[in-house]
Amino acid sequence: MFDSKQLIEIVAGQKTGVLPRLIRLTLGSLTPVYRFGIWIRNRKFNRAIKTGNSSVVKQAGIPVISVGNLTTGGTGKTPLVIWISQWLRQKNIRVILISRGYTQSGHAGRNDEAIEMEDRLPDVPHLQDPDRHRMSQVAIEELESQLIILDDGFQHRQLHRNLDLVLIDATNPFGFGRLIPRGLLREPLSSLRRADLIIITRVNLVSEHELKTIHRSISRHAPEVDIAQTQTRFTKLIQVNGIEKPLDESEISHQPIFVFSGIGNPDNFVLALEEHRFQIGGQLTFADHHEYSREDLQRIGEKAKQAGAQRILCTHKDLVKVGTSQLGGIPLFAILIDVEFVEGEKNLTDRLVQIAGLIQNS
Repeated sequence: MFDSKQLIEIVAGQKTGVLPRLIRLTLGSLTPVYRFGIWIRNRKFNRAIKTGNSSVVKQAGIPVISVGNLTTGGTGKTPLVIWISQWLRQKNIRVILISRGYTQSGHAGRNDEAIEMEDRLPDVPHLQDPDRHRMSQVAIEELESQLIILDDGFQHRQLHRNLDLVLIDATNPFGFGRLIPRGLLREPLSSLRRADLIIITRVNLVSEHELKTIHRSISRHAPEVDIAQTQTRFTKLIQVNGIEKPLDESEISHQPIFVFSGIGNPDNFVLALEEHRFQIGGQLTFADHHEYSREDLQRIGEKAKQAGAQRILCTHKDLVKVGTSQLGGIPLFAILIDVEFVEGEKNLTDRLVQIAGLIQNS
């Protein structure tokens, strides 16, 4: 009846009427059950950590850095994972990414995120399996890895981590202030106390007042945790055939474009494009992890023609799945997004230096 975008609009209270209100009431009635389950689960792990119960919280045997979040949907984890991986590789540390993975057909069992990471980090292996401790042993024994980056690992408490990073998206920091399923929070805000460093992402897309409000909320729930801030930075345009266009030399920003994406937070992608003064003539949004069909691609091409677009833009995550350099005769480019620290970069690099020292002294 409703797609994912419409459901979010209902949860956010943007849709009015009898049916949306009834759905919100129903979801709200289920939230206490979810809250109790989260409380039981976290209590178990807190007790295991306090008592040193290695059967509940397992050691990988090498340092682990977790990059996670408190809400469902995209918070900008991928650019930060890439940034950390590249920083560590410059120190000649053998890094491996481990994530839960969401299997899709047509890509030899790899999902879109694995394909994107392989393209952006060709010298960093990526393992996907719900049992991340088992994968950590594969990483050590078969790939001789020295450090694990646990992607989306804040709630995966079975694996001990040396550094726990939690990302908060400035454009929707606290999942409408409600736990799943009434909101988008995976855990209560009090769980932020577990973090070693909280990183507010996409700060360039909100006002100074909104940013201060976010800081106050974080400080109220996790007063002893340091906070850093990042923003998205567009670096270049790339086609699937390897053709690249620097943004400062490209004419694309002065021509009407058509945008499509199948990511966790498509609105932020469009906001960032608008901030960079791209002229968006039209757009199509698909669900996160969407597997593009031939009909989808034909539809994108047709819509782009109708909009009079000279170029079609998508994310790198989408491009690696689409696998073509044009749609409907219109050139298709992905825009590469990197992370740029606005504040608190040293808070992260100091911690990375400490971890690198553990490896180099072992």
